[in-house]
Amino acid sequence: MTVIEVIDKLGEPEKTREVYSGELELLYQNTIFRFIDARLVECTLPDPGPVIIDDIPVINLFEWLSGLDDAVDRARFRVSLNTGIAYDYTDPNAGSITLFQSGHWDGLI
Repeated sequence: MTVIEVIDKLGEPEKTREVYSGELELLYQNTIFRFIDARLVECTLPDPGPVIIDDIPVINLFEWLSGLDDAVDRARFRVSLNTGIAYDYTDPNAGSITLFQSGHWDGLI
């Protein structure tokens, strides 16, 4: 998606900022959309609780990620490059999920 497509779907963000890496962030309540060259590369949102991934119910995403062969823990994140999911577990009672484009986190792992 592009910046324009996200704004068309969700309306104007509460806040917009450019971060040190050059990414543009659109902030909507507790959700952040990040763009490089106006193209969506990742989205961060609070852990919603149980989710469905590829038609499979997942009760606890943090624990589910640990069962994946490629899962690694780095700098307070549990990351699976294959699924494009990173779980920020800084606060165990209020984790957040980042969904990212393939290749976007490769340099961090």
